[in-house]
Amino acid sequence: MPKWGRVWWRWLVGVGVGVVVVVGVVGPLVVPGAGERAVGMPFAGPGGGAVLGTDRLGRDVLSLLLTGGAQLLVVAAVIAVAVTVLSAVLGAVAAVRPRAGAAIELGGDLVILLPAVLGILLVLTAWPQGGVAALIAVSLLFGVPYCARIFAAAAARIAATGYVEAAVASGESLPHLVFREILPNLRSIFTTQLGLRFVVAIYLVSTVSFLGVPALGADNWALMVRDNASGLLLNPGAVLAPSAAIAIVAVGVNLVVTTPTRRTRPAAGRTAALVDSAGVAGRVAGPDAVVDVGDPAVVEGLSVVADSGAVLLAPLSFRLKAGTVTALTGASGAGKSTAMRALLGDVPPGAGRVGDVLVAGQDVFALDAGALRTFRRERVAYVGQDPGSELNPLLRVRTLLAEAAPSTSDSERRAVLDLVGLDHTFLRRRCGRLSGGQQRRVALARAVLRRPSVLILDEPLAGLHGALRTEIARLIADLAVTESTAVLLSGHDTATVHAIADAVVEVHPPTIPATNGKPPTRTTPGAVLDQPRSETTAPETGFTLQAKGISVEVDDHRILADVDLDVGAGAALAVVGPSGAGKTTLARVIAGLHTATDGTLELRGTSIPVRRRRRIKAAPNGIQLVTQNPLAALNPHRTVGQTLARPLRRIARVPGPEVGARVESLLADVDLPADFATRHPGELSGGQRQRVALARALAAEPAVLICDEITTALDATTAAAIMSLLDRLRAEHGTALLMISHDMALVTRHCTELLVLDHGRVVETGSPEAVLAAPSHQATADLIG
Repeated sequence: MPKWGRVWWRWLVGVGVGVVVVVGVVGPLVVPGAGERAVGMPFAGPGGGAVLGTDRLGRDVLSLLLTGGAQLLVVAAVIAVAVTVLSAVLGAVAAVRPRAGAAIELGGDLVILLPAVLGILLVLTAWPQGGVAALIAVSLLFGVPYCARIFAAAAARIAATGYVEAAVASGESLPHLVFREILPNLRSIFTTQLGLRFVVAIYLVSTVSFLGVPALGADNWALMVRDNASGLLLNPGAVLAPSAAIAIVAVGVNLVVTTPTRRTRPAAGRTAALVDSAGVAGRVAGPDAVVDVGDPAVVEGLSVVADSGAVLLAPLSFRLKAGTVTALTGASGAGKSTAMRALLGDVPPGAGRVGDVLVAGQDVFALDAGALRTFRRERVAYVGQDPGSELNPLLRVRTLLAEAAPSTSDSERRAVLDLVGLDHTFLRRRCGRLSGGQQRRVALARAVLRRPSVLILDEPLAGLHGALRTEIARLIADLAVTESTAVLLSGHDTATVHAIADAVVEVHPPTIPATNGKPPTRTTPGAVLDQPRSETTAPETGFTLQAKGISVEVDDHRILADVDLDVGAGAALAVVGPSGAGKTTLARVIAGLHTATDGTLELRGTSIPVRRRRRIKAAPNGIQLVTQNPLAALNPHRTVGQTLARPLRRIARVPGPEVGARVESLLADVDLPADFATRHPGELSGGQRQRVALARALAAEPAVLICDEITTALDATTAAAIMSLLDRLRAEHGTALLMISHDMALVTRHCTELLVLDHGRVVETGSPEAVLAAPSHQATADLIG
């Protein structure tokens, strides 16, 4: 159906609502006082200057209609705005402050016990002199508990993202977290709730007036309906006209705000112009294009360009064959994820594509929203770089598997978990309690259980230790053959990828333009790969960070048990272990993000309460954390420059005129050009987002930098450059580095100490060379692969 055909009725309804609202608000200015005079017999029909006839007192119905909507609409709007704003703020507070959330929920439960309409009528009847103020107050009392729960549920997912956690770890205040980090990302929910609250308020105000409770002035639309009901047969207009006005506003607003809009993409001609202006060649598939549909997927001349002109994917062509594994490799930011999502009929917001993408013989970009959802459900399975963000943290693994493949049996779900290295006990666990590696395996299990004809895996081996990485790679290769599935995957572990792939497609990064007439600064890491690990001598102050007896228990499950560690100034401690060993939990405890814990912490000799959140003010410079999920690491509503400027001004105290130059310097340090400062996260690859997140942490000049799997989304060259930067920071500034990684070669090359965790306990410590050369524990041996 053409685009206009899909939305014409929404425009029509919107126009109707707008007309009624304008008439209701402007009406009193047009006919002031005219509705008070009798112009004819009671309930006279239309005629004699009364277009809609007269009411029970012989007054002109049209004049009353024009003057009777203003107060009703204004009061309803005030109620809607007040309820929505207060609910949004309370919901955001509940998401970032669990104790406040529990209090808000308890208060809401107590209010909800009393039926809303009955409670409102009781309060207004007992407080007749309250008028409009009483109506607004009681609407807040009974409306906020319901609405706040909706916002709290939506805000909870945002509060768990990397950018909110980074803000918490940086000691941002509660108002900043609520109004700068969470609420801007609830805009769509806010808009919807505002419309729905307005509809509820219209009905509430109308009901109160209709029942004769003194709240609004005389002669509003609701009173017109009540007072003229007895004359319905004599002059229907006296009743139907105000009823229609109320219905159009209420029903119309409800339809407009609750109907999702389909995101539109730039037209082919406009996209082609963008591509040509960026120097990228490509072709648009016309309706008569002839392509070979024998293969499960065909990509020909695919290019993706943002509206800003940034080239997200240079021209790329490849084919997927049944029973084979095809791998996309290339530098971080080359466009691998963009190419993979194109097979789902998706391009980044504000971007257009040129070229052909056919899956199972179907042009996926020619499908409407409903057909595309059906097609994806039946033909394609996709696991993204950050599978944790795709899994509802509140649901159990059994429920998630059942959602993915409802027709499968419980034994089949147990079997697929076993395939991905998880035992059947994980069926009862909630996804929010799983480690990053375990979430990745659950997401892979969901995809495998569906038995798709095309399986797309973006970085499926990232975040897995050696033995498990080899096992999962073998599983993927076997799956392609046994199920005759076409597998498309990406990865930076070139040795493993080449070992299982039948075809490898190199994705070349788009040419990055020069900045200010000069090419972007780039660290040359070539020699780093062959250099031995540099030793850094700690200064006389002793340890920068000491942790003793760190223990965490959640739902009677011991995640960490009496973990001790210390990191000297300029030293690098690697925390390694299998997925689920407790590595990320340990990092979050040290960063102040997991307060339900026991133990002690010292930062540069200053004792820090282990349950304290705002660590940034506890000691000079403090602790910064770079999380492992790049897709959720940055606030999507802020540019890169805005993201980096905040810690520069607030923590590093950089003067305003110098912030721009420091932003460019930070970007250069993480191997990104200066013009990335104007980009939003949606225009960046996973690896680029990870580098920006690292730059944000470095902007605070931390005493301790915690890096949780920061190189998994980077190619080998960029990862080496980043590690060289961290080595330089340690040497020049005495920064203590705590690094979580599954890359034992990287750990050996760049870290001074090694700590191995297994099931929440320390099982080995020492220098990386000594521990990995002769492991004494099976968990350590498994890391080597």
